[in-house]
Amino acid sequence: NIFSKRVSPKIWRRWINNPARPLRNKVIQDHYSPGSTFKPIMALAALQEGIISEDKYIDAPATIKIGRRTFHDHFRASQGYISVAQALERSSNTFFYKMGNHLGIDRISKYAKALGLGRKTNVPLRGEVPGLIPTREWKEKRFGEPWQLGETIAVSIGQSFVLTTAIQLARAYSAIALDGKVYEPQIIKKISNKKADIYQTFEPRLFHDLSTENSPVFIDKKHFKTVRRGLYRVANGSRGTAKWAKLTPPYKMAGKTGTTQVRRFKASELFKKCDLRPIKQRHNGWYVAYAPLKKPEITVAVLTEHSCSSAKSVPIVRDVIQAYLNKYHNLKPKEGQEKAG
Repeated sequence: NIFSKRVSPKIWRRWINNPARPLRNKVIQDHYSPGSTFKPIMALAALQEGIISEDKYIDAPATIKIGRRTFHDHFRASQGYISVAQALERSSNTFFYKMGNHLGIDRISKYAKALGLGRKTNVPLRGEVPGLIPTREWKEKRFGEPWQLGETIAVSIGQSFVLTTAIQLARAYSAIALDGKVYEPQIIKKISNKKADIYQTFEPRLFHDLSTENSPVFIDKKHFKTVRRGLYRVANGSRGTAKWAKLTPPYKMAGKTGTTQVRRFKASELFKKCDLRPIKQRHNGWYVAYAPLKKPEITVAVLTEHSCSSAKSVPIVRDVIQAYLNKYHNLKPKEGQEKAG
């Protein structure tokens, strides 16, 4: 509301010096590590490359040693043999470390970029950044150093050099929900006057369809279905990391949580309470989800900075989707739930 009149120099200085940078359009101007929200892309790549299948079970131990380094799961105990859908539901790190070890960084990069990560979406707003999906060639040019296997392992769970924007993740998950159709984001749906005379409409623009054989990167529709089953379990399964946030029946959502470290921690520090750390060292929390399940209409991506986990992002995503359903599907909000928008 302050922008509706002249902003005083005092308030302006307070805004531009605020470390939270409130004047930035963070959805397109800031990029972040995607964390575990990157795992569905890893799953699609591993499925399409034949490294894993829908019904193949892989051991997901508490730790995995690759070279001289030990990589940890976020669980202290082994999860045993699990499927790719279960790995997504539980957000197993060691499962996807193994996928990354088999895929290699360049194949990971190929699939991530095909889904729109690491490149501008061309949304009609100024200041969009591309993010980054690394390759062997990129690191050689950037640092003059060869790519290391340990870096691939970190990339496998959306850490290391990987950087994405919220709008990129929303578009990627929309593509997963729509069997590989990657659309260009738009801002305006139609232009009309008060009398509802429509002067111009803007139709969806398809960038490419990954489920067609002539696509630069082909992904079989059955693999999208398998990944969607895992995303459904995240929000609805008995061990889903977002199972506690529900929509008004009969609607359900599917999605993926993610917690991203903002700096490296020693093994002895990994399981210490995040909220006891200084704010700037606390993890970021992601949640990206879509609904309804059968005919998806809305995808929402939320990042809560330095919130320690996805637990702060999940209810925001749920409330936005619920508000959409209340408005366009004439649903009544649950008792005790605020009516949005």
